[in-house]
Parts: sequence; C-alpha cells; structure tokens
Amino acid sequence: MTTMTTPTTLVFARLRRSILVGAITALVLALVPVTVALVVLGDGLLPTVLIESAIVITCVVLGIRQLTIHVRLTDRELSGNGIFSPMVRVDLDDVHEVLLVPTFVGAAPDPVLQMLVRDATGRRLFRLRGNFWDDGLLEKLAAALPVPVQTVAEPVTSKAFFETYPGSEYWFENKPWLRVAAILGAGVLVLGVAAGAMLALGDRIPG
Repeated sequence: MTTMTTPTTLVFARLRRSILVGAITALVLALVPVTVALVVLGDGLLPTVLIESAIVITCVVLGIRQLTIHVRLTDRELSGNGIFSPMVRVDLDDVHEVLLVPTFVGAAPDPVLQMLVRDATGRRLFRLRGNFWDDGLLEKLAAALPVPVQTVAEPVTSKAFFETYPGSEYWFENKPWLRVAAILGAGVLVLGVAAGAMLALGDRIPG
C-alpha cells in the first residue's frame, strides 16, 4: 500500500503589505460614497440603485480576492493565483527553465524584476511580477526551483519582454484596446450613476 505524504512547503508568500493596505484603502474610498448614495436613493430610481449595488458587490469581491492572492512552492509543485487569474499549479517535473528578467513597466524609471517559468517547449507555466511582492522573494523562489536560474543582466521594455518570450503575457496584458475599453466603461458607469442620482434627488426637491 502506497503511503501519501504531505508536501513540504519551501516558500510561501502573500502580496506586498503596501499593496494590501492600498487595496483596502481604495475599497473603503469606493464604498463610502456609493453606500451613502444607496441610503439616499434607497427608494429612488431602481436602475441607479441596482448599479450602485453592483458596484458595492464588485468592490467587496475584489477586496476579498486581494486577500487570497499568494504563491507557494512545495517539494512537488509551484502554485499561485492573481486577482484576475485562477489558481495555477505547476508540477516541478515540468519546469525546464527559470528566468529573472528586469523589465521597464510603463513610464516607471526603475525596472521591475519578473520571474518566468517555462517548460521544455518554451511555454509559460508560471510568471510573477516583482512589484507585487516583497523584495528578494522572486530571487528566493527562483533559487529554490529544481533548475538553474538564468538572470538577464540588461533591463528590457515590456514590448521586448513579450516579443522575446511569446505567450508569457496574462490574458489582460499587452492589449491596449482592453485598457481603453475599461477606461471608457468606468467613465460611462460613473456618468450613469451621477445622472441617476441627480434625477432622483431632483424628484425629491420641491419646486
């Protein structure tokens, strides 16, 4: 009979504390005005109330999601999740290449270290961006993986990173149209809520 043993955790980490504090602060700042509006418009326009309720629920879900983000390395697998990505589990036997690549992100003057784990075909198995984790974590994690670490000396741009390591981007990265759509969608949502609030309040003001 085969005896199942519990995997040994070698490295475990959650998001950088400043990221979590910032997320909680943003959540509170987003919830306060919306909650006030819900109280004021509780018996007002139904579409406005529904939209504001959806905003509250979305903020709470994202806040809870932030608290669950982590990375774990055991003697069997590498696993972790992101705020917009599901849990990923990588068997250590599939790890063929580990790279540490300093990358310029956006207009930031200093490069951000990225860890990229690939299989024998060059397919991305796992990737972490250093600006979300405590200093030194990526180096520690890479050194604990069962293959030699390749460290790129010269920083590269995000465009060069994605061109050099095709398929390494997340589903929401390297898509300018998605960023534009998100900004436009947020703008339309804010204008819709504001217009609804003005209409509801206008109905309540005697004149």
